[in-house]
Amino acid sequence: MTIIAAIIDTREPLWVKNITFGGAMIATAQLDAGDLLATCDDGALLAVERKTPDDFLNSLREDRLWPQLVGIRALTPWAYLMITGELRRGDDGHVWADGRATGWAWPAIQGALLQAQEMGVFVVYAANSEDYEAAVLRIAARSHRAEMLVAPTRAPRVLSEAERVLCALPGIGLEKVQPILEYTMTPAMALIWLSQLENEEKVPGIGIGTKRAVKRALGLQDDEELTMTISHKEER
Repeated sequence: MTIIAAIIDTREPLWVKNITFGGAMIATAQLDAGDLLATCDDGALLAVERKTPDDFLNSLREDRLWPQLVGIRALTPWAYLMITGELRRGDDGHVWADGRATGWAWPAIQGALLQAQEMGVFVVYAANSEDYEAAVLRIAARSHRAEMLVAPTRAPRVLSEAERVLCALPGIGLEKVQPILEYTMTPAMALIWLSQLENEEKVPGIGIGTKRAVKRALGLQDDEELTMTISHKEER
């Protein structure tokens, strides 16, 4: 997405008014809210409140910030507080703005930034004033669809009936069912293998102790094992 038209607030400095935001149609007007209103080619309206780190802190101190953010959020869901510079935590727990110490406590500033986002205003940063145009173009290039498709880290899968049966046996559990079935190939062979007291641990975590517990759950003695008989019906 790109910006096709933008309105810059007349109270912005000259260097901002000279920005074209990627060659968009530019106009200036005194805006009721925000420093920049930009229309993207997908129809989304972006509203940007631009703050240098010092202006951001002063706006907080003077209670100017929240009415400004309420104003841009009322215009569009794509409302941004853009801070053009560095805010970081100093070793003393106070905020440093553009490389200078301030008297602000770091938790207080983090709380304010979180509150802005809870209001529905996204907090973004530009490296400095020179990065402002590029930062606006970066947020304009993002998708403005009403929904976001997010794939889960791991896709869920419902256990089969055989897996649920094996999971119910003592010492098996969800983590061991799949390795057991990969080794034995079928649920029936899994039960037969679990009833055999072999010394070799062919599936990690399944030793003689686990097999003895399974045998007891199946009502088998140590000298008893499950077997399988395969019969073929005669064709008539």
